Amino acid sequence: MSSTAGLLRKPRQRRPMKPHSPALKHCPQLRAIVKKSFITTPRKPNSAKRATAKVVICRTRKLVDIYLEGESFNRLNPHSVVLVRGRGPRDLPGVNYHAIRGKGDFPPLLNRRKCRSKYGAKRPSHFKREKWEQLFVLTKKEKLARRRYLCHNFNMNGRMPRRRY
Repeated sequence: MSSTAGLLRKPRQRRPMKPHSPALKHCPQLRAIVKKSFITTPRKPNSAKRATAKVVICRTRKLVDIYLEGESFNRLNPHSVVLVRGRGPRDLPGVNYHAIRGKGDFPPLLNRRKCRSKYGAKRPSHFKREKWEQLFVLTKKEKLARRRYLCHNFNMNGRMPRRRY
């Protein structure tokens, strides 16, 4: 007789989930048109110049601030078209969106080696597959040992590995 569920007039309800990027309307990316691009400064512990822009998202007609990622600040002209994704930088209050590099009028970064997918940079030419395979020319014996290793869990000498208990 100690159940209190029947005695509560208004039981506790979960707070509804609020989206982090409401202007995108549950889309991963949307196209936007630049109204104005400018430079802002971040919150207290950081001190740098961050490139931002005010854009209108085409589908939802919302005016939002976006962060222009990358070392070289390419000032986007008004009426430029960019692709916008959610989640802005943490140290810029009110900037909750990112511009995707290499799409629309926002150019990719050249000579980028790390995190290339974020900056729209292509794979460097010295990483081509044909040249990469030429570095590892295997003999017939090595190919056979490799096939055994991949198929039957042998080691590279062709013997089963010892079990460790």
